[in-house]
Amino acid sequence: MKIDRLFIFYIILICINLLADGVQPEGSGTEVDPYQVEILDNLLWISTNSSSWDKDFIQTADIDASDTQNWNNGGGFVTIAIDSVFTGNYNGLNHTIDSLYINHSLSYPYGPGLFCIATNTIQNLGLINVNIITGQYGVGGLIGINGGTIINCYTTGDVNGDGYYTGGLVGRNYFNGNIINCYSTCNVNGHSGVGGLVGLNSNNATIINCYSIGNVNGNGNVGGLIGQNGEANVNNSYCSGDVSGNYNIGGLVGNNYFNGNIINCYSLGAVSGTDFIGGLVGDNEYNGNIDKCYSIGQVDGMNQTGGLVGNNDSSIVNNSFFDMNTSGQTTSFGGTGKTTIEMHNVATYTSLNTIGLTSAWDFVGNPFDDYGSNDYWDIDSEINDGYPYFTNPYVVGIETEMSLLQNYNISNYPNPFNPSTTIEFSIQTVSKVKLSIYNIKGQKIKTLANNEFNKGSYSIIWNGVDESGKPVSSGLYFYKLNVNSKIEATKKMLLLK
Repeated sequence: MKIDRLFIFYIILICINLLADGVQPEGSGTEVDPYQVEILDNLLWISTNSSSWDKDFIQTADIDASDTQNWNNGGGFVTIAIDSVFTGNYNGLNHTIDSLYINHSLSYPYGPGLFCIATNTIQNLGLINVNIITGQYGVGGLIGINGGTIINCYTTGDVNGDGYYTGGLVGRNYFNGNIINCYSTCNVNGHSGVGGLVGLNSNNATIINCYSIGNVNGNGNVGGLIGQNGEANVNNSYCSGDVSGNYNIGGLVGNNYFNGNIINCYSLGAVSGTDFIGGLVGDNEYNGNIDKCYSIGQVDGMNQTGGLVGNNDSSIVNNSFFDMNTSGQTTSFGGTGKTTIEMHNVATYTSLNTIGLTSAWDFVGNPFDDYGSNDYWDIDSEINDGYPYFTNPYVVGIETEMSLLQNYNISNYPNPFNPSTTIEFSIQTVSKVKLSIYNIKGQKIKTLANNEFNKGSYSIIWNGVDESGKPVSSGLYFYKLNVNSKIEATKKMLLLK
């Protein structure tokens, strides 16, 4: 009898796999032999094969997913681990999925995105021209609900939800979820908890070194980067899209609450709404904390409107500023208003003689009363319209990055490469140049040049080793060109062995 039961069990497992649509990718799904995803039918197989949702995957080619608009009678792609949890790992190896279409109003209301709920690691993946029509709860271009780690991922296109928590990348980031070095250019529309990157960031979750540039619209708790941030952290991030809605509308975060921390962040876009409208945060309440942030966008509201913060209830706003000239506001419920000229002056952020500053921001070169060593910030009249910008290579905006790449003509070939690649760049005047290699964790692994260069074009070979001469592993790396002590340009390259 025991043998018969085992036989029946194995038959059931075989039938489940036979019923899975699509084409099984090569590999066995283990860490050392991951499934290799290279065509749309491989994604279909993952989505319909629940036994694969705890396995390891790598993506080995760019995938055209435009045909998904014809799937499931208009419902499009069925989210991976729909109504369940994806506990596996997915490494896109810097590849893309193009034109993924999802309309869960016709199938499942929860978790529209490539993944429904993910609790492990998703990395090095771009979803371009994504089109999510609607969803009720936790709607994101990449993941509906994230409780794991997302590294070096991005989305472009349109994301729409008609319920709670809609974001360009992730609908809800919670329970120690981490989003690192990611961005979204999606235009995002939703109802409550709507953000250019994330709808809701909560429960000890963290967003760091991220940005969004799409426009965001919703009814309540709407932010250019994050709709709501509670018991969670946002660091070294920014947004530039316009934000509109009804209540709790902020250039960066709509509602910051319950010990939510926003540190070293800024917003550039226009903000409009009715109640609790702020250039950076709409409503900062219940021990919300804002420190070393700024906003410059036009702010329009009817009630409780501020240049930086619309409402500040039992919360803290320190060392933060808004541009009175560009915002159209002279007051704020937290933060200090400055003229555009003052906002362009590094002394505003680093001299303790500045009204509203009790602790200096951490800038390159340690001006005035700045004694920090992380060099988060820099300022240049030709970059970011003269306002402070981030020096971290992962948070350089698309517009800024493209202009800098053109200025220095930085590139590498071949890319991908094995075992070596040549990095080329141009210098316009005699300059101190530093060329460094970083891994995906932001750790510097090799300095290729650190000396003075005359005007001209140069080529430097990296042979895939670290400072000790040890070969590095396959994966995504960044090369960063630093000119005269300023982060000037960063690009990506892929080592495949």
